[in-house]
Amino acid sequence: MKVLIDNKQRQFSERYLSAKIVSSTMTQFEADDIKHIYEEDELKGMKIVILLLGLLFCTSLYGQGRNDSTCYRSTRIVPRFGLNVQKGYGIECGLFLNKFYTRFPKEPIVNFPPYASSGFYISSELCLKNFDKIIIAPKIGWELSVIGETHGSFFGIEFINYTNFEDYSPALMLKIGIPLMWLNIGYGYTMFFENTLKEQIGKHRITMTYTLNRKANKEYKRIQNNLKEREK
Repeated sequence: MKVLIDNKQRQFSERYLSAKIVSSTMTQFEADDIKHIYEEDELKGMKIVILLLGLLFCTSLYGQGRNDSTCYRSTRIVPRFGLNVQKGYGIECGLFLNKFYTRFPKEPIVNFPPYASSGFYISSELCLKNFDKIIIAPKIGWELSVIGETHGSFFGIEFINYTNFEDYSPALMLKIGIPLMWLNIGYGYTMFFENTLKEQIGKHRITMTYTLNRKANKEYKRIQNNLKEREK
């Protein structure tokens, strides 16, 4: 009888010890998991900080310019607006990574500073032909407007994805026209990759775009005034 009691006590002690070991092991695993979670959170926090610093650096980089009495160069992210006439009317709004450059003319017969304005842009277009089925068109493009000492020109290219939320028609548009400083007026020819909305939109368009770059406009006027002072 005593032997049976001793065996049961021994078994109970072994089970209690095993349970305690398992419990301590699980606690260690849980501690490792919590530590791993904290490490991941710290890593995510560092990534966010690095991203914010990178954005601040890019903002300062894109906002920088060079000033002197005879020339000005800058790269800025500025608003860009547009109005077009196709098979209906359309309005456009977006952001333009505008590279602007102006300088004194090399030929003394020219009484204005030549300039070049170019860059990539992203925007969204709203087609107003049919208010029952409004067509929107997110786009990405590039354009260049130049007025030199002897001539001026404007041209651009953009990829557009027209959609009425049921159908879509991606397209490529080529533009050419006349630069009027910050206002560009041109003709656009649209090449559709999908013809679903082609008849509602049309292939030919008259387009007007305006870039709102106040800083560069102010510096251009400064260069222009310096040129007038030199001619006196």
